[in-house]
Amino acid sequence: MADRAEQMTLDDNLEVDSKATANNVRNFLTFKFEHFQNYAGLNVSDLSVVDDSHLSSPKMDASGVSSHGGINHTESSFNRIMEAEQACKAIYKTIKNCRNGGRTPYQKILSEAYLHNMEDYKIQQELGYEDSQYYIKKRQALCEFADRFEKWKDWYSIPYFKDLHIYRKNKNGV
Repeated sequence: MADRAEQMTLDDNLEVDSKATANNVRNFLTFKFEHFQNYAGLNVSDLSVVDDSHLSSPKMDASGVSSHGGINHTESSFNRIMEAEQACKAIYKTIKNCRNGGRTPYQKILSEAYLHNMEDYKIQQELGYEDSQYYIKKRQALCEFADRFEKWKDWYSIPYFKDLHIYRKNKNGV
């Protein structure tokens, strides 16, 4: 049986490549998510309790202009930090929004791997899966993340993030 992502056709010419999409999401969660957390000064534990009412801004010059050539570097830096915070929240919400049923433990797999940095073999043991079965479920979880991230990146006003899906070309090469 094919993965859900493999079956999902967005139009006649585009079909999701589940293996390439899973690799793309894995790289995004492994490297970009960590970068955003570092830049925003957040830990995963911060994300579990932060909501949109807990944001605070850095102290800004009363005039709004610093002494560096008339450019407000604090505001620019603050904007980048806010974008990194929004990205972290979108990623966290996406993971927590993934299915977590008996046959679809996607939230558990993603949470343990990318929020708690648990190694795959330990997650596999916790879930009671053999190697091949676990990696199929992890690929499905990563593809579900790509699907659901589309909603949460818009929700947190970061729609400029690129689509994490990788598409196959149709038989005509289009």
